Amino acid sequence: MGTLDRRVQVLFDPERYARIEHEARRTGQSVGAFIRSAVDDRLRVGRADREAAWARLEASARNHPGPPQTPEDLVADLDSYWERDLS
Repeated sequence: MGTLDRRVQVLFDPERYARIEHEARRTGQSVGAFIRSAVDDRLRVGRADREAAWARLEASARNHPGPPQTPEDLVADLDSYWERDLS
């Protein structure tokens, strides 16, 4: 990781900030380090999810030769994928 040279202001409600502060303290990190770690985790998961989704689409195309699904079906599939709970 490079030098920290960008500042971002994020506002949290008191309850959420207390939970963040508690987890940071529990894991021996500063609040900033904890938030950076959470962002890094989310970015890794996001990339892995996209790569896995692409692999599933490719496998599906190989396993189901024939007409592609309708655009509406594809949109519905993608919407349901991205609306799932990641927690």
